[in-house]
Amino acid sequence: MSADQTRTKMKSIGANGLIDCDIHPFLSDFNELVPYLDEGVQRYMNIGRFSKGAMSKQNGGSFVFPTSPYGNPLPVALRADAFPPNGDLPGTDPRFLATDLLDRFDTTYGILNVGHGTMAAYHNLEIAGKYTSAVNDWLYDKWMKSDPRYKMTMEITPLDPEQSVKEIERIGKRPEIVGINMHCTNIPLGKKHYWPIYEVAEAYGLPIVLHPDTEGNGEYAPPLGVGPASTYMEWHTSLGLVGQRNTISLVCEGVFERFPKLKVIFIEYGVSWIGPVMWRLDKNWKSLRQEIPWVKNLPSEYIRNNIRLGTQPIEEPFRPKDLVEIIQMCGAEDMLVYCSDYPHWDGDDPTRAFLHFPKEMRDKVFFNNARASYRFL
Repeated sequence: MSADQTRTKMKSIGANGLIDCDIHPFLSDFNELVPYLDEGVQRYMNIGRFSKGAMSKQNGGSFVFPTSPYGNPLPVALRADAFPPNGDLPGTDPRFLATDLLDRFDTTYGILNVGHGTMAAYHNLEIAGKYTSAVNDWLYDKWMKSDPRYKMTMEITPLDPEQSVKEIERIGKRPEIVGINMHCTNIPLGKKHYWPIYEVAEAYGLPIVLHPDTEGNGEYAPPLGVGPASTYMEWHTSLGLVGQRNTISLVCEGVFERFPKLKVIFIEYGVSWIGPVMWRLDKNWKSLRQEIPWVKNLPSEYIRNNIRLGTQPIEEPFRPKDLVEIIQMCGAEDMLVYCSDYPHWDGDDPTRAFLHFPKEMRDKVFFNNARASYRFL
């Protein structure tokens, strides 16, 4: 489908603008980070001494990213049509991505969430913090300056709240930064461990964004319910459990009573689970709220006001309108934000994945909800 044909179809399904909340930029080579890291960190990570292809050599020394054994079984997890003309990996060329994705769907803003290994659950917090700062600066310099439609979430080191606060204070007021990409760890999100991060995030008007990384495996990674999965399919399907557990924690620990303006956005954790979680929380709160007297309102009220959910990968019931009914039944129309997950193979095409959504709901999902939830200056 040509860009003109896509724009025509976008208008025909009622979208009045498009904010894509999950686009993944990748390092083509770890050497891209050399200008942003001191020599000691370069040596620790075994970068700065390799030629093209250093990413494949990252396990040759003392440094290893926290990794997951649940590799996608398909031959290529990245889209075959997303390789740039220079033959590099998809998601490494800002200009090609702008043409291939932003132009194709007439995207108003594309929010970049770093797509290579992160340091959310890494044990060496000093290295994790320096790497995180380097990635933030690389992303800003290479991508934000290439196209005004690009916005970014900044990475932090959630196991070290003090370091995280310093990083937010260092760059968090840049207008191109619209959120904080925190990632989940094995510490539930409601715990006071994170509250210094939430305090500065609320003050800066930046939402907390959570995106899967090493769930169910790796050091300090959040568990998947009753135990580890055996296959990628199990792992991928179970991610919603992490979203559910952390939503419950945020509400019951009183985060949204203490930080009423804070938004928390779960991306790639699914959407259809939110209704049953709200219903069960409301039921239990009516009988057990003496345990959590700081939760003054129905849990569902906090969830609808403060929690947002990325649409990709959207659930696909046999009758597509069933998903619409679930969203309407639990009053979640204002909670969903559109995510393409570009350049991954299972991303959702906005011209096809939402055909059964009413026009008003599509407008909210494609534009209005994100515009109200992220910080656009």
